[in-house]
Amino acid sequence: MTELCQLCNKAVFKYKCPTCYIKYCSLPCFKAHKETPCEKPSAPCPSENLPIEAVPLSYKFPTTDTVPIEKLQALANSEELKESISNPHVREILKSLVQSQNPKEDIENAMKEPIFLEFAHACLKVVEPEKFKPDIE
Repeated sequence: MTELCQLCNKAVFKYKCPTCYIKYCSLPCFKAHKETPCEKPSAPCPSENLPIEAVPLSYKFPTTDTVPIEKLQALANSEELKESISNPHVREILKSLVQSQNPKEDIENAMKEPIFLEFAHACLKVVEPEKFKPDIE
């Protein structure tokens, strides 16, 4: 069963508001929704506060480059990755990449930062341990 946009009730929803989780289908519906302030719902999102192993994950459109779910879940258990992501500078770089209008160029620039390179290596050690060969030893 497909769910309709909660704003226009005409099209199937494609997106959720990051604040209140309302489902919407398009930019015009999102803009209409943002005309009034919204809040996080009082009840937690179903997957919130669950251990990552308990959250059912799947891909809608997997490709040959798609990282297996098990490896993504293993990232959550990597002490090296946890230590790396505890650095506020790494978190700022990640936030800027998520919001980037030119991700390819910005990732190339981020990879020039030693602290971000350590983060990337920590990820690769978990996701592709057989291929991981650090440049710096």
